[in-house]
Amino acid sequence: MPKAAKPKSRAASSRTNPLSSKSGNTSKAAAEQPPTESIANENVPQEKAIAAPAQIHDIEADEERNYLFTVAMTLSNDPMITRVLSVPPSLTFAKFHRVLQIAFGWAGCHMHTFNIEVPVGKRGIPMPVLILQSTLDGDEDDLGFWPNPQNEKNWTLCDVFERKEWETEDGTKTTAQIQLRYEYDMGDGWDHQIVLLGRAEKGLHDVLGGGGDAPKILCIGGEGHPCAEDCGSAPGWEDLKDAFKKQKGDRSRREWYKTMCANGDPKGLDPYKWDILEVNDQLRTVEV
Repeated sequence: MPKAAKPKSRAASSRTNPLSSKSGNTSKAAAEQPPTESIANENVPQEKAIAAPAQIHDIEADEERNYLFTVAMTLSNDPMITRVLSVPPSLTFAKFHRVLQIAFGWAGCHMHTFNIEVPVGKRGIPMPVLILQSTLDGDEDDLGFWPNPQNEKNWTLCDVFERKEWETEDGTKTTAQIQLRYEYDMGDGWDHQIVLLGRAEKGLHDVLGGGGDAPKILCIGGEGHPCAEDCGSAPGWEDLKDAFKKQKGDRSRREWYKTMCANGDPKGLDPYKWDILEVNDQLRTVEV
């Protein structure tokens, strides 16, 4: 009886790692180094814990089905400000930033950052593995932080949520356990918790977005009026809402919001009122 053929080993990827050294002769040095362990191992050296997007694009994504995210701005109460968004997996984080700005009614006055953590080890302790920012001139300078911030233009949503590298020690997926946070305005510290719910059903955008002219990006739910820019973080936001709730509320705060706030409204503030149709009209301007 003929012997079964031995399975062929998978060829090593020849794609260039943009995070590696820019020196010319890197193949010999790479061959002399011992193989690195999985990100799930707590003993992974920090400088080797993450690979470039170009090396992990082994994606099983259905490009026709969007990601469904629920996003909550946790520092706001009564109500908490939330949005449910349907966005393409191929969307870059730079454009996702624009989507979040529109969905939450921000005016783009401040810096922002995306922070990604995954559970590692047997105890599943969340570990920061990636920071994405809008960097000047496309540079990714080593600022002495861990992990070193990367340019959000070079990463897509599926680069994060389809990484086979981020698995638990038993090989199970951590997609549902990936913790993604969007922080806007480092002074007020508006933290947005982003949770992947799954994939949108085919035809969802046709039903909600107008048939053949269906948008690629859609807001399908949420609650809460957009938070005011530069209002003084959570305490200032609560004080501003109280100023409009009470008949004898702080008049100067009301006038500031109506006339000076970057995303204020001359008509005043209703904490529960927001316009999903207006949000979706603006989301159409985001190029995919």
